Amino acid sequence: MKTTNFVIALLLFATALTAKAAPLLNGLALEQQFNKDQYIAAVYSERLASDASTLLDNNMPRSLEVRIIADRLSARRFRNQWMEGIAINNPGNTLTGQAENMVTFANLFKGRLVAGDRLRVDFAADTGTTSVSLNDIMIGMIEDREFFNTLLRAWIGPVPPSTDFRDGLMSAGEVKSGLLASYEALQPGADRVAQVAAMVDQQEAQQEEEQQAAAQPATPKAESSQIAAASPQPSLAANIPPPTLAAISAPAIEKPAPARPELKPETAAAQPASQPKPLKPTTTRPAAPVDDEDMEEEEEAPLTADMILARQIYHSMLLRHTFKHIRYPKRAQERGQEGSVRLNVTIDNRGNVKSVNTLQESRYSSLNREALEAVERAGPYPATPSQLKLDEYKFSVPITFRLPD
Repeated sequence: MKTTNFVIALLLFATALTAKAAPLLNGLALEQQFNKDQYIAAVYSERLASDASTLLDNNMPRSLEVRIIADRLSARRFRNQWMEGIAINNPGNTLTGQAENMVTFANLFKGRLVAGDRLRVDFAADTGTTSVSLNDIMIGMIEDREFFNTLLRAWIGPVPPSTDFRDGLMSAGEVKSGLLASYEALQPGADRVAQVAAMVDQQEAQQEEEQQAAAQPATPKAESSQIAAASPQPSLAANIPPPTLAAISAPAIEKPAPARPELKPETAAAQPASQPKPLKPTTTRPAAPVDDEDMEEEEEAPLTADMILARQIYHSMLLRHTFKHIRYPKRAQERGQEGSVRLNVTIDNRGNVKSVNTLQESRYSSLNREALEAVERAGPYPATPSQLKLDEYKFSVPITFRLPD
């Protein structure tokens, strides 16, 4: 009898473990910038899949993980890159509906990420909750069933960081052994874990103090300030015509005449598939290293839902403006040359181009050169929206040169 009970107990324990088992590793992707490895991203899913629709299924638990390779990585830079991906891979109504959640998410990123850090985003299908942890220490939670997919589309949507990046994440478990070994070797040290824990404790204490202060009876002056803060913000439509972000596109390529790159949608309602690849360094203009100034963590202004939405809409406008000026080099078409390029562009508040640097590029110099020249032809860009209150604006431009099948 005891043996039978023991076997039953083991079976129940195994069942419990299976029910709570972590999602399977669906794929890995290496992110490179300025020809340097930055981090390895991972997608975990309850079911292995090679298509976006399965991985975007809200009925199953999934996770995203980033393990940092670079010695140091600006948390703000990392966050802003993710925000750009969100802006061009989600429709306008999703951006509007998720604006407040994006403020919460953005405010989780402080200071710098360092080599070995493990940032994880977990989605609980039963509750619809997205939790964010750094080095296994919880740093935030967002209770919105649609939020996780908003983040995931930035990686596997029509305009991912690169074609290789998206393909790696959607490899249905067929990951490269060398990349997997590197990924598993990236672990935070005990001192770093303690540092993150102390940072979280400090932030929680600060939040408690703020909540206690907010609970105190407000003076007439404070009440006036609260009323002002709660007043409706000016409509973004006043300065930024809200575009249909899902419709960012450029004409399909036609032979033999030069044409713009095809931005191929995955579905009829999806956005164009502009997909850059991290390859060799450019031969047309050297990639610029990250400036120390860019590593600073101070925000241009306090983050608000309006500001995040303004940045996302403005970024989509800048991309559409750039795409109008891209020409597929005739010789590259004749030779069947295809590739992807991603550029960093800095403009002043009037839209004048101040600098262009190659972030990722193709193996063909003619395509790299055309991408740079397209940005120069596109200037001046639309002026910076007043909501952003910036003297200059930095954004990335993914460009894919692809011939029709």
